[in-house]
Amino acid sequence: MKTILVLTDFSVGADHAAHYALKLAQKIKANLLLCHIIEQGGANPNTALAAWPIVNYSSFETESMIDLADLAGRLKKQVNKNVHPGDFEPLIEQYCKPGSITDTIDEIAKSRHLLMAVISMHNDEGLSALLFNNHASEIIEGANCPVLVVPYQAQFAGFRKISFATDLTHSGTEVLHSLYGLTKYFDSDILITHVADEEPEEPEEQSVIDRFFNNETAMKNYPRVSYQAIKSKSVTAGLDWLAEHTDIDLLVLVHRKRNFFQKIFAGSITQKMAGHLIKPMLVFPGSAVPETLPVF
Repeated sequence: MKTILVLTDFSVGADHAAHYALKLAQKIKANLLLCHIIEQGGANPNTALAAWPIVNYSSFETESMIDLADLAGRLKKQVNKNVHPGDFEPLIEQYCKPGSITDTIDEIAKSRHLLMAVISMHNDEGLSALLFNNHASEIIEGANCPVLVVPYQAQFAGFRKISFATDLTHSGTEVLHSLYGLTKYFDSDILITHVADEEPEEPEEQSVIDRFFNNETAMKNYPRVSYQAIKSKSVTAGLDWLAEHTDIDLLVLVHRKRNFFQKIFAGSITQKMAGHLIKPMLVFPGSAVPETLPVF
């Protein structure tokens, strides 16, 4: 069965992301797996500062399972309150263990039809514990499944317009085909977006664009694809402008090492973008082979 993994640190932002994921799961007919990972030798998510003695792992795990059960109970009440005859009711499961965040995500992905992992990014009180010590970057960098980053207070209203931001130099075929599966639930349009610096256009730029559309997007099979170029000296600023000035509901990126977009997820740039993120962002792993991309 299709599954959405929800990573939680029990913060306000993570709670909001879990409720967002629930609505998405109901729409695309997927189950939810609520997951709290106790990082060995890491920081206590409640203090984000104190080291965890090994002897406390068991008590932390017990407390985390109680918190997960509470979250699951509240989500199930939300389903029961809004369910109508014939509506899909997602199964809501809980999982907690000590270990590495990325290793645990990969273990779960190998045993389930995992569509994506959902994380919270930001709230009004500052960065959530998932961002402490660059955890969001670690998840995006290491996960072999798409990662949906949900800004605090973003309301789920479907994905009528999806922006796929690309540098046009790598194949987008596999990601686009995966996105096409997602669009059928929302009757979505896809906007191919290219952020370039504010320099005179290179003579070959138009040929690159033409080649991408002719060879990659298979527009004859999916005509509801359009293109927009954004001129900006900063990729982050260009994507911020896109989110603020267009009616997109979801921003999609492909994360590749040493790639055009890598600086988005590096150190302080990640935190800067988190502060400006107003639309949900779905990040596909560039290292994934076509067979591992989600089938929605």
